[in-house]
Parts: sequence; structure tokens; C-alpha cells
Amino acid sequence: MERRRKAVTGGGGSTTGALNPGAGERIAVTGFGLVTPMGFTSWSSVSAVIRNCRHFAWHETVLVADTPDGTALRGATISRVSGEDVRFGLTGSERSLALLAPALREATSGLSPSPGDAVPAWIINGIPSEEVGAIPCPADILPLLSPMEHLPVGREAGSGRCLFLDRVAEAAKALREGRCPRALVAAVDSLCFLPVLEELLVAGRLLSGPNPEGIIPGEAAGAILLEREESARKRGAPIYAFVSSWGHGIDPVPRTGGRPSQGRGLTEAFFQAFDGLPTTGGEMGLVVADLNGERQRAMEWTLTEGRIFGPSHRERQLWLPAFAVGECGAALGVVQTVVAVAAFAKDLANGEQFALCSSNDGGET
Repeated sequence: MERRRKAVTGGGGSTTGALNPGAGERIAVTGFGLVTPMGFTSWSSVSAVIRNCRHFAWHETVLVADTPDGTALRGATISRVSGEDVRFGLTGSERSLALLAPALREATSGLSPSPGDAVPAWIINGIPSEEVGAIPCPADILPLLSPMEHLPVGREAGSGRCLFLDRVAEAAKALREGRCPRALVAAVDSLCFLPVLEELLVAGRLLSGPNPEGIIPGEAAGAILLEREESARKRGAPIYAFVSSWGHGIDPVPRTGGRPSQGRGLTEAFFQAFDGLPTTGGEMGLVVADLNGERQRAMEWTLTEGRIFGPSHRERQLWLPAFAVGECGAALGVVQTVVAVAAFAKDLANGEQFALCSSNDGGET
């Protein structure tokens, strides 16, 4: 039996989580999958994050495929190659599919096609595609899913970072209201395209010798399967965590505005999330945040932490996946979620609850 825990998804620049634990059936996480530059599976990527390992080099783009047709990834040995050697000329839609397919298969491995019982799915895609409406989902997974909400994300700075946690909240609400027994939320994004890197460089956002407060570009794809507890128990599915509460805030000082943040949006999001819980922020054993090396985001967290997380008898852990897998835009929320859920499965969460936070550059928390 999987050890059952409470999972608190709390906002920080983004909505997250969903549902009041005191009302309705609990919503469980029963499956997850993840692909990052650090690993081809959830466990290899999570292990790298836990150990704070990195494997980055100074090159212009990322090798995604290890076969000429772009169907397999190299996993933990994903390597950087120079611009003139971009491997196999993968298009945006091909890269989305190459990254997302293994994560979807891992997250849905316990499901089988059932007529009339297809899983509603939300897929966030931050990789620009030349094919309008192309959904990055492999043919073998499509029979498991009902018509999806496919959300292409604009390329503007910081866009889409909150969408994954937003859709977790939306999916949990649909489950709680009985509209479906289970749902899937997925995301894929890459900041490793040469045009994107050039934009980041011009904006002064890349980590370098002259800029010690920049980001390391990365890419990732992941998915989680949410399910009503009764449904999960009937089919004998593992229960890794429960979605307990969520919050949302808007910071009046956007990160791109050039003024110091006061952390108001992030603070409000956490207050909302914790308001639906019987415990306080001080009881959180683990927080998985979206800090990525940029000064404004770090200042926002510093202000919020003192307001939200009071003294505790246990040490509170703060995990920052972007420092291991890179800044991966709209996919960072799914990286945080899978890392936190896997920490519960490995008894590394330092308690019975964890909190997630994510934020957009425009101020949404």
C-alpha cells in the first residue's frame, strides 16, 4: 500500500491545487510522469533534483532526439550541441511530442482503454509550433483520453508559468463535482531554441559571468493523473498524495516593471491556500518553489516566507527544481508537482503536507 498523505497546492504567482479538504470526496494523485535534461523518467529527474545535481554546458540548443525520426530521448545524458549541428532538424511540434510522449506514457501506465470512460485532459504547450492546432500526444495514448483542452502558450517573457497549477485546480473541481472519475494535466516547454535564447540574452536574463542573477535555460515535459479517491480504490490504483487547497493572487508590481516587488500577490495566494486547511504554514514540511536565480523572484519569496511560514518544531525544506533542471517556462509547474509527489512516495517530504508556488512575470500568483 502506498502511504497516503495530504498534498497542499498553494499559489505563488499562480493558482494551484484545488478543493477544500472538509467538503466532498478527496482528490488523489494516482499517476505521474516527467522528462527533463536530467532524466528520462520521473525517478531519475527527481533524484537529480533531490541531490541538487546539474549537467549544463554553454551551447546554444539542446539535443532532444537520439534517433533520426525524433522518437526517443537520451534522458539523463541529453547533451548540448552547437547551432550548426542541431540534430535532425526537429520542428516545434516534433520536439513537443518527443518530450511529452514518455511522460504521458508513464503517467497513464495503470490505465487501459475503456469505451465511454476516456480521461479528460488539459495539455499546456509552450513550444512554438508551425502546425496550428497540433496536439503533442502519441497515437497509443489518444484512446485513453477524451477531447483535450490544448493550450498553446505565447512566447512572451514568463507567460504560462501559472497555467499548470491553474488547470490542476480546474481538473480537481471537475472531479469533485462528479463530472468525471479521473483527469490528466500535462505541460511541455523548452527555452532552448536559438531564437528564444537570443531574446533572453538581449533582455539580460541569461546566467553568465557578467550576470550572476540570470537563468539557465532548460526544457521539460510532465503529466499527473488526478482521480476521485473512491475511483482510485476501486481499481486498486496507488495513491501518492491528495490535493487539499489552493490560492490565487495578483501582484500590483509586475516582475517586468522594474520596481521592487512587495510580494503581495504571492502572500495573498498562500493565505488563501492555507485558509482552507486545519493547520498553519508553519506545519509545512516541504515547499517546492519556482525560484530560478533571478533577483526579483528571490526578493518576492524572502518577503513572503516571513509572513506565511511561522516557527515550527520541524525543519522546513525548500526545494528549487529550476536550479537542477533549468528554467523550463510553462513546464516548471509540472516539474515542481512531480518532484513534490515523488518526495512523498520516497518519504522525503519531512511531514504530512507540502506546498507549491508558481508565478508569472506579469504578477499572477
